[in-house]
Amino acid sequence: MSQQASPESLRSALQSLAARLGKTPTVVDMHDEGAYAPEQYQEAFGSWNAALEAAGLDPDEMGTKRIPDRELLAELQRLYTELGEPPTQRDMTERGRYSNRTYQLRFGSWSAALQEAMLDTNDGISEAELLREIERLADEFGRAPKVAEMDERGAYAPVTYHRRFGSWRQALDEADLDREPDAERRRVGR
Repeated sequence: MSQQASPESLRSALQSLAARLGKTPTVVDMHDEGAYAPEQYQEAFGSWNAALEAAGLDPDEMGTKRIPDRELLAELQRLYTELGEPPTQRDMTERGRYSNRTYQLRFGSWSAALQEAMLDTNDGISEAELLREIERLADEFGRAPKVAEMDERGAYAPVTYHRRFGSWRQALDEADLDREPDAERRRVGR
């Protein structure tokens, strides 16, 4: 028996399930794989469709309909045209139609999705830009970011750092960041 959850918790769990499934979940999906009972959504939002809309999901995509790869790739290309450069995961979150997690699940990584859309220009990104992104996340977290955090919240895929620096650890070394989560950050003047 699951406990009563806040509307925000319900929305978050619904978005998480949608990302994991790569589609808008049905009541049956929630019942089988979700964190909360579908009835809690009915009580909190009035209907399943209202819960989907509150979570930013499209009820018309519910069920077995999966977003075609071509639509996901077209959205990347639309953002590229709008921004004038390959979109980051943050761009997708802020301006895109789909979750960046959907791209990671479908294509294996954000970088692989960009490659599939023929937008991967990570080779044109300078090491300084890559290091600035690590430092931005370090400022946000108050410590050196972990690989999973870069994958989820960073502008560039961890594989880009691995290709450029040899490993995530070497990228952190280049950014002059301690790797220990509890260690205080240090910066060395360049």
